[in-house]
Amino acid sequence: MTTDSRALLAAIALAAACAAPPTANTAGLNELDDLLLEEAAEGFAGSVLVARGDDVLHLAGYGLADRETGAPFRPETVSTIGSITKQFTGAAILRLQERGSLRVDDSVGRFFPEAPADKAGITIHQLLTHTAGLRPALGSDEAYIDRDSYLEAVWRTELSDPPGERHEYSNTGYSVLAAIVELSSGMSYEEFLRQEFFDPLGMQHTGYRLADWSETHVAAGYRDGQRFGRVTDKQTHEDGFSWHLVGNGGIHSTVEDMARWVRALRGGEVLDAESLGALFGEHVDEGYGDSFYGYGWVSFYLPDGDRMIGHNGGNGFFFADLNFFPDRDDLMYCLFVNDARSEEVTGRIRRLLLEQAP
Repeated sequence: MTTDSRALLAAIALAAACAAPPTANTAGLNELDDLLLEEAAEGFAGSVLVARGDDVLHLAGYGLADRETGAPFRPETVSTIGSITKQFTGAAILRLQERGSLRVDDSVGRFFPEAPADKAGITIHQLLTHTAGLRPALGSDEAYIDRDSYLEAVWRTELSDPPGERHEYSNTGYSVLAAIVELSSGMSYEEFLRQEFFDPLGMQHTGYRLADWSETHVAAGYRDGQRFGRVTDKQTHEDGFSWHLVGNGGIHSTVEDMARWVRALRGGEVLDAESLGALFGEHVDEGYGDSFYGYGWVSFYLPDGDRMIGHNGGNGFFFADLNFFPDRDDLMYCLFVNDARSEEVTGRIRRLLLEQAP
């Protein structure tokens, strides 16, 4: 048996020890643990949380967070949430709107006088709903670029479509939104999130660089056996975090912190009712007829007509999925994985939970 095989089997054996005690009856969820242990035997590695309201039904880690050190994936392991980051940007914009600092119908030209004519009329709402016509991305996530240089590149780039004409997913638009958050608040994007959301909600392990992490609890990513490394090593620079990711992706967190976030949003602790309606609103058809983009959240209609509201994110090495079911007694689940092959597990989790949910 190879060293890697021994480490994997040891991590599978540790999965039960890595599971946190539930705070509610878990009848019917034993099948989920069995499923994930079987997946771990085939190489699945990640953390999974299932909750209903305030009750945690399942919380456990599986497999290895770092194959080289043999560190197991635990519930408290930090990993990247990818494009789930966008919902923090949407919430930040709405918080600033509540304070009168901006309106979602404000144009880009209000904040950036240097914006060229073809982009000056783009509205914040269009940026939030991916209808601004901006390109999906302007460069590699790992290539460092500061805010001003990034914005200069945005202004030079041709639009894919006239603003407001078509929904096309754009990380670029959300990075522009992060710049608007900074200009409107007088704080860095991450500082604003920490002051307004993360600290008040006890999300101490969420952020780009300001969070409280132990390096032994930060996952490394893998694809086809290739090591990507820890997210905290790959995407930072001595002058800050690369603007290719700020506002649109790259935030790191734990499944427990993300569950706190969903509970706080749903409980009205973060935004008022009008803002919450806008955050989860079905503003734009994504083009499939059963999914609609809000402000960093997507509403999906299941075959039985019930809704699933969530978002996922990944970069080919890491993947995260966060969803709740408002028509299923506020059932929710959050999944983090550190190998692209494991993305398909989220569908199996969802199917199993929906079969068991009332």
